[in-house]
Amino acid sequence: MNQSFNQWLAGVIDGDGCFQLSKKGYACLEITMDIRDKHCLYQIKQKFGGSVKIKSDINYLRYRLHHKKGLLELINSINGFIRNPTRLIQLKQICDKYGMNLLYAEPLTYNNGWLAGMIDSDGSIYLNLQSDQVFISIGQKNKLLLDPLVPLYGGSIYMQKQTEAFKWVVYRKKEILALLEYFRHAPLRSAKKNRVFLISKYFLLKDLKAHLAAPNSILGKEWKLFLKNWESYSS
Repeated sequence: MNQSFNQWLAGVIDGDGCFQLSKKGYACLEITMDIRDKHCLYQIKQKFGGSVKIKSDINYLRYRLHHKKGLLELINSINGFIRNPTRLIQLKQICDKYGMNLLYAEPLTYNNGWLAGMIDSDGSIYLNLQSDQVFISIGQKNKLLLDPLVPLYGGSIYMQKQTEAFKWVVYRKKEILALLEYFRHAPLRSAKKNRVFLISKYFLLKDLKAHLAAPNSILGKEWKLFLKNWESYSS
């Protein structure tokens, strides 16, 4: 397994995962994601085993890994890449159970796959038609997880008072294009990857002023098709 995948997996776990150790000493990992991101969970299942099931809310799937062999393989793969303090505490309990040393992550570097995992789990890629801008963002309650992103990838961090959380947001064209280059080395694996594929098309159509074109013109029809694909996560 390559390091980029393991870093990506750590990012997914930091965002949507949870290590659990029951009172009876049973250890497991659970990851819950939107049903359209099932490809992520099945990739993890293919490598480590486990199960993927629909939660009571039909829009979400839960991946669960509890057999010892697969869990130890997964821990060995992501140990040293986990950055979420809550997840580190959970992982420490399981490492102690199996007599393993918990490894702490080194400072984040530009090509680290962790960012892709965080975007797949806690990120958003959206288009604001009023401002004609693409946004890539990550929401987190712990600002310390987001702070290293700004010097590496640009963007800004904002406080969201309603949710008592923080949001890292990238919207400048230069920074968005730099992230597209990053995704070549550390690809997204969720449905969000389809929107990444469409971003270059968006900039091209915008430069051609397709969004201002008559609806029945060639450019107008191209713009309408683009918006349809964007909303349906279809590339």
